[in-house]
Amino acid sequence: MNLLCLILLVVPQRAQAFQSVGGLPRHACGLHGTQLASRGLAAARNWQKCFGTQLASRGLALSSTRMSAATTGTERQAVKEKFIEAARAGPKNGVGATPEQRAAIEGKLAELIALNPTEEPAVALLRPPYKFFDGTYSLLYTNTTGGSSGKLGPFVGDVTQTFEGMRDNDQMGFSRRGIFSNAAQFGPLRTCLRARCESRGDTKLNIVFEELSIFVFGVRVSNKPFEQGGKGTRGSWDLKYMDEDLRVLRTNAGNVLVLEKEEPFGGESYMEKQKRLGSVPY
Repeated sequence: MNLLCLILLVVPQRAQAFQSVGGLPRHACGLHGTQLASRGLAAARNWQKCFGTQLASRGLALSSTRMSAATTGTERQAVKEKFIEAARAGPKNGVGATPEQRAAIEGKLAELIALNPTEEPAVALLRPPYKFFDGTYSLLYTNTTGGSSGKLGPFVGDVTQTFEGMRDNDQMGFSRRGIFSNAAQFGPLRTCLRARCESRGDTKLNIVFEELSIFVFGVRVSNKPFEQGGKGTRGSWDLKYMDEDLRVLRTNAGNVLVLEKEEPFGGESYMEKQKRLGSVPY
């Protein structure tokens, strides 16, 4: 009886001492819980220190990138304005410029080309929504005295390039061919060379001339389609610079042409006409 009483007295006390939480004795649980809490707090502090620093660094990098882009945009605009000023200070279309004038103009042009804001300009030109392939551009400067300069005898005409639309869009909406016309205006006389361009690289375009038309007082008096694959009906462009209202290209003959956007020929661009008609422009 005394032995039974002793057992009943001791066992509950031992049982209380070894009641567990999560399988650990109570006194052990208190010790390990404190250690785990300390380790968790330390880990949290390390995580915050490590990743907080990384996030802060990324934030600074993003801010720096935005500031750099803004700085580049401001710099580009300043360089662009200086080039345009120099080009306009010279003779019309650059025809008859002195070597000194050409050196000054083309030096500023080289600075502008180095700040080209458009990646893969030949691809971007034929990419929906065709923001670059629309409207009319006038010749601001060229280093050639050939027909592309607008020179006809003693006269220098107004040279324009008008983008007219797309052909053969692929399944993604990209145009395989863009249609444009180069024109030179001499009073009531206007010559118009119609062509198509096809992208063949990041900056390169193949050019295929299709027909030559002559207009007098707005009336077409002559039209000559070119034989496909005929001599002199093909060329290429290397787009060196392109933004919303200015582009620089080098032809396969080595001629540099700089064109500046102006009011669309006929008062309405291709895209504007398509929107007015309720058509999808591409």
